[in-house]
Amino acid sequence: MEDWPKGLMTPNLLDAIVTKAKSEFEIECIGVFNWTEPLLHPGLYQLIEIINNHGVSAAISTNLNVKDSYDFERLLGARPAGMRVSLSGFSQAVYKRGHAGGDIELVKRNLVSLARARDKVGIHPPSIEVFFHVYAYNVSEIELMRAFCENLELTFSTVYAQIFPVEKIIKISQGVVSEEDKTFLETLAFPLDKAIGITSRIGTKNCRWLDRVLAINVIGDVMLCCASSMDAVNTIGPFLELSIDEIQARRSRHQLCGPCLDLGIPDYFESSALTQAFDEMQKAL
Repeated sequence: MEDWPKGLMTPNLLDAIVTKAKSEFEIECIGVFNWTEPLLHPGLYQLIEIINNHGVSAAISTNLNVKDSYDFERLLGARPAGMRVSLSGFSQAVYKRGHAGGDIELVKRNLVSLARARDKVGIHPPSIEVFFHVYAYNVSEIELMRAFCENLELTFSTVYAQIFPVEKIIKISQGVVSEEDKTFLETLAFPLDKAIGITSRIGTKNCRWLDRVLAINVIGDVMLCCASSMDAVNTIGPFLELSIDEIQARRSRHQLCGPCLDLGIPDYFESSALTQAFDEMQKAL
């Protein structure tokens, strides 16, 4: 992670990016996040407003581990189209295993504040969703968090925890597994080897992450995809200086894409399809 770009995207850069993007292709939504915590950006409200001014929807994904005094009224007042809060437990003992350094009690207080801000501002984004990452060790806490969220009228959903980035999955499939990897693999409710065993047989030829999603870092460089790391080797080039055709050509030629498709990793990241496959597999046992 040492060569990952750091800093804050400026409003002017975002405005230029959205302007160029709108001239070249249709935009469904802009996620103001990727390998980062958007609520740490002091100008997040302004970024959302810039996106909205272009007639495009903006979405946020956060772990909500921000100070109690965070101004959720101002955040929702900026009119994000959707907001997802990712967490992995109801008690601190369980939560800290999946969110190292996090504080679930702080997250819960912020969820209460977020719900109050929603009611006070008087607008409801299409989705304020609490996204519970399911591990082998936290299944017993799903219903506790579900009840907590339903009491606040927040959408609650679950997803089997997955391994990121793409490079890590490829290495593990090749037998390159560190002791840290082994420890983490044991926590997965949906074992990686079983998941890849399913997806590699599907025979995926196209990648929706390549065809439909564009990941741009804080300095305006296009990255290979949202599921790969932000390592320099995955940098495609500056968005403002390249046509979308050149960007897509460079991405499709990247050395990670072949091994990724062979393992069906795009399907692995399609959580709904993979969950259905795993549930069917479990019923057959």
